[in-house]
Amino acid sequence: MAKIRPEHWIFGAALSMVMLAGCGPRLPESVGPAQEILVLVDPAERERLEPHLKEVFEKILYTPQEEKVFRLQFEDVADFDRYENKRRKNILVMAELDAPHPTAGFLRNILSPDVQNAVRGNRSAVFWKEDVWAKEQLLMAVTGADSAALVDNLRMEADRLYERIEEARNERIQRLIYRYGERKDVTERLGREFGWQVRVAFGYRVLEAYPDSGFVVLTKEEPNRWLFVYWEDGISPDELSEEWCIRKRNEITRRFFDRDRIVPDHLEIGQAEFVGKLAFVLQGLWENKKKWAGGPFKSYAFVDVETDRFFYIDCGVYSPNKRKEPYLRQIDLMARSFTQVESTP
Repeated sequence: MAKIRPEHWIFGAALSMVMLAGCGPRLPESVGPAQEILVLVDPAERERLEPHLKEVFEKILYTPQEEKVFRLQFEDVADFDRYENKRRKNILVMAELDAPHPTAGFLRNILSPDVQNAVRGNRSAVFWKEDVWAKEQLLMAVTGADSAALVDNLRMEADRLYERIEEARNERIQRLIYRYGERKDVTERLGREFGWQVRVAFGYRVLEAYPDSGFVVLTKEEPNRWLFVYWEDGISPDELSEEWCIRKRNEITRRFFDRDRIVPDHLEIGQAEFVGKLAFVLQGLWENKKKWAGGPFKSYAFVDVETDRFFYIDCGVYSPNKRKEPYLRQIDLMARSFTQVESTP
């Protein structure tokens, strides 16, 4: 089979959403949990397709409990117009294009003839569109010319599908974080006194600030969560490595967080872009044996070569017996608003 390289523009330009036309000037609000994906597959195909879909979307975050980042909910297309399913935030349709069952018929109804021909010619197979039947909604479609191609296409485009649903969820949460206001006074103080700032959401406050030591921590309660920024001059980018960043976080939290440390067995570390800089990204579990406490964290470590300043930005949550992934995601999005500004005396 020829290699398929589906393009997003095909979906946006050629997908005809028949139910969208003439639906009125305003879409209703989307409903349902942001981390839940409504999946429409043929009931006879579910047993075969479910393991592949779970492998793509139901990734696990240890907090230390296992928390699924996304959860799949399977429904029959016959029930799509019931129970507000059409307004769900995340919808995924998966079917062979020319199969005789209702799910395939539903898929053909929402794909234009040009797109269907592209699928049959192995030129396209994965599509998505926003705000189809509701606001802040993401509709995704995975198809193929035959049964084998259907699964192959899902696997081939797994990363792009996951990245897109992550982006959609982050966009919703970004709006939610600042829906109740923003602590502009705190944001301005951070820039004025420390030379950097983040968009501080309502409910957060500066818990501790040690400018001579290059450390500021913002917190919010119920549940307890934090964002700390540590900075230090004179560290070369060449010094940074995975082991160095692990030691640095342990050093910072030992000093300012009463001997917190990284749990070495539950750590993912790599490099990625963060606010326009190449950063080491650490995600895993922290623990404090003295306090019998622990939870998830995510950190970014990088050197700004223009100012010759090293930054370590860290997000964490302590919330026993509750889901922690949504709160960690919220703080992470706040951390991504980090910018450097010129401080004033």
